[in-house]
Amino acid sequence: MSNQLFERREFLRIMGIGAAGLSAGGGEVFKEKDDSLTISDDDSSDFTVEVLEGANYEYDATVLKQMSEKYNVFSRNIWDPERRRVMGRGLSYEHLVKGRGRIPDQTRLDYALSSGAWRFANSRTGAYDWGEKYRYRYDSKPWEPSDIGMTWKDASRVVKHAAKFYGASLVGIAKLNPLWLYSDHYAPRRTDMERTIPVIRKGERFERGEDRWFIPESMNRVIVVAFEEDYYGIANSPGRLATAATGNGYSRMAFTAGSIAEFIRFLGYRAIPAGNNVGLSIPMAIDAGLGELGRNGLLVTPRFGPRVRIAKVITDMPLVTDSPIRFGVKEFCEVCKLCADHCPSGSITDGPQTWRGKSISNNHGTLKWYIKPESCYDYNGFSCSNCKRVCPFSKPNNSWLHRMIRGVIQGKITLLDKIMVTFDQASGYGRKISDSEFWNSDGSRCITSREPK
Repeated sequence: MSNQLFERREFLRIMGIGAAGLSAGGGEVFKEKDDSLTISDDDSSDFTVEVLEGANYEYDATVLKQMSEKYNVFSRNIWDPERRRVMGRGLSYEHLVKGRGRIPDQTRLDYALSSGAWRFANSRTGAYDWGEKYRYRYDSKPWEPSDIGMTWKDASRVVKHAAKFYGASLVGIAKLNPLWLYSDHYAPRRTDMERTIPVIRKGERFERGEDRWFIPESMNRVIVVAFEEDYYGIANSPGRLATAATGNGYSRMAFTAGSIAEFIRFLGYRAIPAGNNVGLSIPMAIDAGLGELGRNGLLVTPRFGPRVRIAKVITDMPLVTDSPIRFGVKEFCEVCKLCADHCPSGSITDGPQTWRGKSISNNHGTLKWYIKPESCYDYNGFSCSNCKRVCPFSKPNNSWLHRMIRGVIQGKITLLDKIMVTFDQASGYGRKISDSEFWNSDGSRCITSREPK
């Protein structure tokens, strides 16, 4: 009998709920099977969201400025002496060579899956090419939806359809807030590891030059796409399968964003596909109505929680925008704190929201929970996704318990929120699964093998 089933049965015993009562309450809840990796595909019941008229982000315009790409933690790992000192030989060597590939959750099999997942994300295929050299694609007259009896609202739906056709799990459209663009592009050289070049947003010049990037003001729409990360890969965190789930998301980001951009260019409009670069993805995703910001510093979506990776496409195609949403994340995160409790590096605060972080890699001026990006990144070498694994929003909506938890979250009943956290943990969700448990399943429940009903 698996530990998960024991935990759930014990939880039900404590609650004093019998099998007959569960059956009367709406069908089988917990299947009495040894295949503890099996979850229902019936996870399509999302939260009912509140559509907002204004921005979901609360920021101080006198403090918030465009962030320099040089100061994100990925760039600092290259030029910042303090960061370079902590970048060691890497855990891959420690586990694969010294450990002979036999360390649990860090086996050679686990690393092989991770390497395959990252293959496209790490390749130099030009997936994020701006297309500024292919002027013939947009020098001709741009496509008009009215040519085939459509409106721009219809065209916006078409673009979303194309995004999902190319592999996106979620897609939204927002008016581009210039504050979310990087003020400059980090472009190191051997002779100047701290070198940046400014990003200019004046006029209509569109070009990535050696000393300037030009993004015209008319490119004022952003299509934001999110990609579900595999539930079971993330559940292995902090094992290597979690980074395989992450890498799979990054590779899908590159393919899909590049494909969307090419689709738009052939309609006669300009498009910039981007992963983590060009601008801050999470604020753009929130503006596009994909979710809210959680205590863990991540986008929390109604369907997948924080188990998503984000890419975006900036364009001058005059698409109809979506509105930000709210479904109780802030209120729930204020009392939950599971991500902070399970963060092995102490990077997530258990305190209140603030207007400033403590790192130069934090962009001050927004009211939120600031994380410590340096310690988070350093532990991420061990492929940590604990904050996603334990988050109640990450779980499939396939039981009465999770439907009840979601109902309480939507009701914003603070007293009950804490009780729901206890129920969620007592039911066995959020536990770490071993790599052997992962490999003993047939893969039919992986995100890329599901068939729609």
